[in-house]
Amino acid sequence: MAIFKKKTKDEASQLEAVQGKKLVEKTGAAKKASGKKTKKDVSLQARDAAHRVILGPVVTEKSAMLSDRNVMVLRVAEDANRVSVRNAVKALYGVLPERVNIMKVRGKRVRFGRTLGKRKDWKKAMVMLPEGSHIDIFEGV
Repeated sequence: MAIFKKKTKDEASQLEAVQGKKLVEKTGAAKKASGKKTKKDVSLQARDAAHRVILGPVVTEKSAMLSDRNVMVLRVAEDANRVSVRNAVKALYGVLPERVNIMKVRGKRVRFGRTLGKRKDWKKAMVMLPEGSHIDIFEGV
């Protein structure tokens, strides 16, 4: 005959804590509960931030000629600066730019019949890439 010892409240709560910890570790929720981010989470956040900074390429004859000289012309967010554009290019394309020039482009005045209007102002960045690296942004355009 086995004799069972009655557990006190402290021993019972310790046992529940240990069993709960094992259960959390098995489900993989321990990483989320601890607040630690994996490399994959960090890279996804960097890519999301980069997509908010870089809105797309500027597709013109001039930008196509500049691409032959390792210069990418990109449309960027209004609040973007040189550092954020540099980090976004690094996150998206894996190339660290040598230089980034940013300029504000005024929207053109347009007419729709008798009505006068104006296109939105926007910001563009000219990103100089290092020698030997090339990003083809005109592929599929």
